[in-house]
Amino acid sequence: MHHADLRSGAVQDELGPLLCRKLRSIGWSVSQTTVVRNDIDSVAEEVERQKSSNDLIFIYGGVGPLHSDVTSAGVAKAFGVRLAPDEEFEEYLRHVIGKHFTGDRNEMALLPEGITELLHHENLSVPLIKCQNVVLLTATNPTELEKEWECLVDFTKSVLTLMEPYESKSLTTHLSDVEIAQSLSKLCMQYPDLNIVCHRKSRAGPLVISFEGKEEARIESAAEALRKKFQDGVFSET
Repeated sequence: MHHADLRSGAVQDELGPLLCRKLRSIGWSVSQTTVVRNDIDSVAEEVERQKSSNDLIFIYGGVGPLHSDVTSAGVAKAFGVRLAPDEEFEEYLRHVIGKHFTGDRNEMALLPEGITELLHHENLSVPLIKCQNVVLLTATNPTELEKEWECLVDFTKSVLTLMEPYESKSLTTHLSDVEIAQSLSKLCMQYPDLNIVCHRKSRAGPLVISFEGKEEARIESAAEALRKKFQDGVFSET
């Protein structure tokens, strides 16, 4: 889940696709990615909607103590708790911010009361925040996300369980969409355990059909079943 003003086109989401790839690499399925407005109610409504039907929710796009950062307040509202000062987290912030730390209480140290777990790691200057099954990421670019991801993987018992990774295979063809559509529809029904998708990089370019699943034998079977529906040489592997 991402909350930033992508709608204006001024911000480009580089983290969402990277996070999806990271999750897939350890065998997790991504059920949905969502962009929400920068207001407490929008964040709260989306967390409320997703928290019961998903094992984990990742939120990114918050910007520190600025007015646009409503992540913690939105999560607190979704779980029906209030924001409260977290002395341990505040001490971390005081150490990082140093002389720029002002006021008796830093707004960034207000966290959802009673449901917040700080995920400490030696490679993080400030712990990651986990509120039940919601993880708040602070990364603002791919390099920072790579670092946070490595730390998250170290928390395998408390946060991420490593599963069998997904296997994949891709075929390309110059068949038209009309020629292949019916066969692909039947194939998807025949192999409901696989994620079978297709795309073109350009309208005049080849069609790429991707097969993804946990069992390599099933992927090979589906690819072979598709090949048999057409003449030899119609498909090539990528």
